[in-house]
Amino acid sequence: MSLKDIVNVEIRRETTAITQLGFGTLLILVQDDVFSERLRSYGDIDEVGEDFAEGDAGYKMALAAFSQEISPERIKIALRQVSETWSEALEAVIDEDDDWYGLAVNTVDATEIEAIAEFVEARTKIYIARSSDADILTNATDDIASTLKDRNFARTALVYHSQAVTQYPDAAWLGNMLPRDPGSATWKFKTLPAIPTDSFTSDQKDNALAKSANLYERIAGVSITREGTMAVGEYIDVIQGVDWLTARMQESVYERLVNSPKVPYTNAGIAVIEACVRQILDLGVQNQIIAPEPPYTVTVPDVLATQQADRANRRLRDVKFRARLAGAIHEVDIQGVVTV
Repeated sequence: MSLKDIVNVEIRRETTAITQLGFGTLLILVQDDVFSERLRSYGDIDEVGEDFAEGDAGYKMALAAFSQEISPERIKIALRQVSETWSEALEAVIDEDDDWYGLAVNTVDATEIEAIAEFVEARTKIYIARSSDADILTNATDDIASTLKDRNFARTALVYHSQAVTQYPDAAWLGNMLPRDPGSATWKFKTLPAIPTDSFTSDQKDNALAKSANLYERIAGVSITREGTMAVGEYIDVIQGVDWLTARMQESVYERLVNSPKVPYTNAGIAVIEACVRQILDLGVQNQIIAPEPPYTVTVPDVLATQQADRANRRLRDVKFRARLAGAIHEVDIQGVVTV
């Protein structure tokens, strides 16, 4: 007789891992033929230097990303073939490797920027474009900033830089921000080492910011980015944070469904789904995406209030939450009185 005959223990592993969408990876897309693959991954600038010459755009953009105080652990550089449009190249990249979030492309052409923005808009990605178009600083309405704003692009941010042909604030900004927890930091007030600042008149700043263009300037001795918005006017960290919440909530619920024998269509089973939602919302509060006050709320239906057809089809509806974004403080007004 063995111990198993007396005490039989069976342990079932609920450890199936699912692929999580990554939010910290930068993709740099350039037109080049330095390697035969569609893209390669790099851990530092020395690795990039094994493929690219120091004068190549791929090297310079990677250098801008890796030069940040908080820099990426890894970046990816993809190549566009001469016969392709940028959108066709991006489609080929996604078919091969979709594990990246932020995009910088070596073009300052307005038509190409608009086409790339249109491509990115339908995907869970963000694109930082750069332009030296001087009309952005005027009240003109036919420049690339005006076009992107008019089309309400929520996943493309444009940064104006007078040296955009040879400087890469787009790659630098992404390299600075993507290593941070999504949505936990504002894209304003960031210093981009190795990127020179621009100087603007008040009218130029007002015109550019009215078009939701971003600037890099020196204020009170500190080089900062501003305002950290997408073309539509929404803050970049808000888009990041919502993307993160969506992906992690999907993954959390899916992982529970996969790793359970079944989640029953009962109040107890609905509570399992509710717990998944609350877990991610708690992380959202921890990462300063969601404000702790007022506390978020989650509501789920009573099983007897669900539709019979939904129960028959095993579809749970009406799981809802409400939360306030933590946002960020960008401007401060102080009023005081002094007396003698």
